[in-house]
Amino acid sequence: MRKSNTDNLWSLGFMRICFANFLLFASIYMLFPVLPSVMMSRLGISTGQAGSMFLVFAAAMFLVGPFHAYLGDEYKRKRVLVYSIFVILGTTLGYIFVDTFPRLLMLAAVQGGAFGLAATAGITVAIDITTASRRSAGNLGFALAARLGMLVGVAAGIWMFQFKGFSMTAYFSILCSIFSILFALRVYVAFRAPIGVRHCNLDRFLLLRGWLPALNLVLIAFIPGIALLLIKQGDYAALFFLVVLVVLTIPFTKIFVKLSQHCQRGTANTTCHLAMETGILIGLAVCCFLSDHGEMYSEFADGTGIADVYLYTDFQLIYKVIGIGILVALAFFFLLTYSYYTVSYTHLTLPTN
Repeated sequence: MRKSNTDNLWSLGFMRICFANFLLFASIYMLFPVLPSVMMSRLGISTGQAGSMFLVFAAAMFLVGPFHAYLGDEYKRKRVLVYSIFVILGTTLGYIFVDTFPRLLMLAAVQGGAFGLAATAGITVAIDITTASRRSAGNLGFALAARLGMLVGVAAGIWMFQFKGFSMTAYFSILCSIFSILFALRVYVAFRAPIGVRHCNLDRFLLLRGWLPALNLVLIAFIPGIALLLIKQGDYAALFFLVVLVVLTIPFTKIFVKLSQHCQRGTANTTCHLAMETGILIGLAVCCFLSDHGEMYSEFADGTGIADVYLYTDFQLIYKVIGIGILVALAFFFLLTYSYYTVSYTHLTLPTN
């Protein structure tokens, strides 16, 4: 009989699911910095219209979330993960051939929903293959793999786009998705009989007790999100904000885990993930909206005939918004989040009579 080695956190199965998560996030984030300019050039839309796809992407993540617990129970977590990455792969291919703005929004909606399911299912699989005593550490390792994938994906996507064009960037993203699927397929998850979960519920989706830290995390993640498009325009100092977000992944994941009950570790990680993605996506959209009135210059970018549109964003305006965002996020944390977390965690750990 095949056994899962769950005694050791960094077992082969856990490393495989972390690599799958790393590649999943890399495949998504290598597209984000370049999609607005490419779609502006191809579809003749404004940066504000191109930026709206990030809001559609974020909304789709939340729309499918309440159905994850049912899908994972009825059709198995790993199967949901693999099929969702297949959908992401297909929508990435669709970006190469999309020719109208409504179809672009449809692709963003489908990809956002699939990404939400894949990330949530991945968290559930990671929890399933770790022992109860290692699940907090497993949450941290899995979350960190996602943020490192984000960082590497952004850098790789911008580099690939500058030297090879959008088509090769999209194909490389697809290749990452394929390897993510292969790693996921090699993870052994013990059989669990369905327990009859309701079709729509918040289990393994949102930790309601963590709403205030989640809002704080949205404000924090907004900062690297709004700076993300600046990297493509040559402001590599904006990478600093992404690195800071990677570092903050550990303490905030711990906050959400400590605010959860023992059986809610996966839900805590999912809430943390959704808050980060929401903040980044809102930041991307806002940067696009603020760049909408700038002049656009086109020049030949690659052999596919796709012209690269350089967005002459008002850097001073963006950095003013970033400065205000940092102050608001810090004030929110020290005035609200920290005291809320302290009181809530103390209440959870008090013995009951």
